[in-house]
Amino acid sequence: MRRWIALAALLVVTACTQSSAAATGVADVAVQSGDLPKGVQKCSASGDIDSFLNAVKSKDPSTYTSTKSEWDKAKSHGATAAEVVFYTDSKAHCDSITNSENGDLASATYPIVINFVIKFKDQTSAEQGYTTESIFGFSESTISAAAGVTKGTDTGLGNNSITLLIAIANQSFFVAVWQNKTFMVILAVINIDSAQAKKIASNENSRIK
Repeated sequence: MRRWIALAALLVVTACTQSSAAATGVADVAVQSGDLPKGVQKCSASGDIDSFLNAVKSKDPSTYTSTKSEWDKAKSHGATAAEVVFYTDSKAHCDSITNSENGDLASATYPIVINFVIKFKDQTSAEQGYTTESIFGFSESTISAAAGVTKGTDTGLGNNSITLLIAIANQSFFVAVWQNKTFMVILAVINIDSAQAKKIASNENSRIK
């Protein structure tokens, strides 16, 4: 009998270890190269929030200060981890994303993907992050006032979700903010086909387990 009890205990420990190892992290959810059109590459500043802050601290002190402040606030509301990823079509354009001296990204004519994935300590905190808080400058209320907005299940991203799709001159902008389980996601896609942009969001959401 003792042998079977010991074996059962070992199986429980093994199962718990495997379950823990398989837990979905922010990097698992974030935009992947396979989600994107050919020719769009990941920028070197991408990574966990601390790595990103270190990467921009000297290049763009203003972004460093504002992002660190936002992250500190998010942590006070239950955020435990965050991943920041950037994609564009060249190293020079990657540098533009993390260097305040290279102009306004809103005027860019090349493809850009900016993605923040935030994990909270529990689902309630994540829901509150979406419904009542401004995370990294984004919130449902700030986007709702714009034209071209879709909310809730019509986005395909769940009840707590909002998307914005607009075109200005030769530029296109797709922004999605949503909460799923313990995650909150902020996605901005510039100058990529709208159907592809929506697919990026859908792929990302499907990785939340």
